[in-house]
Amino acid sequence: MQKVKIGLYYFLILVYVSGTIGMVLRPSFFLPFTPFTLLYTVFVFLIFQPISNFKYILSFVGIALIGFLSEVIGVKTAFVFGNYHYGSNLGFKLLNVPIIISLNWALLVNASILVASKLSKHKLILPLISAIIATGLDVLMEQVAPNLNFWYFMGGFAGLHNYLGWFVICFTTTYFLSEHLIKGDKKIATTIIVLQVLFFGGIYLLKH
Repeated sequence: MQKVKIGLYYFLILVYVSGTIGMVLRPSFFLPFTPFTLLYTVFVFLIFQPISNFKYILSFVGIALIGFLSEVIGVKTAFVFGNYHYGSNLGFKLLNVPIIISLNWALLVNASILVASKLSKHKLILPLISAIIATGLDVLMEQVAPNLNFWYFMGGFAGLHNYLGWFVICFTTTYFLSEHLIKGDKKIATTIIVLQVLFFGGIYLLKH
């Protein structure tokens, strides 16, 4: 089983490297695979986590639901993140929000918690660092999201409103749920954060 997990881990790296290049050279071919890539990323992340622990699963699903509801409220009211809407490349939508985005919230928050825990496990410092990591990644994503038909903000760019929304949600969920999510594998969490940075950063640099 361990060999299978390691194989899936290295294949994930290959997917992101090839995907980064493909999004630049032939985006029309690679973009439709985005929801499946996110699903695979979540799958590989979870097989390294203590998924036999009910409280861990409950916390992970809890963040996914909080993230999804925040997005629904955000799209409907512009209250949470500002005025924006989703494009078509993140797959099936429910209430104008791609279903996959809920898993992406849980993935990024959990991965940020695990990376942040390498620096501090203090009740306040941990959620602060975790929120900075997740929000910083969103800053990077916002630079290429419209070009990939992921989502669009009115005016062409995400404002401070969006980043404050991200920070508050990440800080709050980490503060209340990190106790159960902090017990996972830090290596895969670090790898996924790095891959996301390289993916969005690489596309931004190669497109400009």
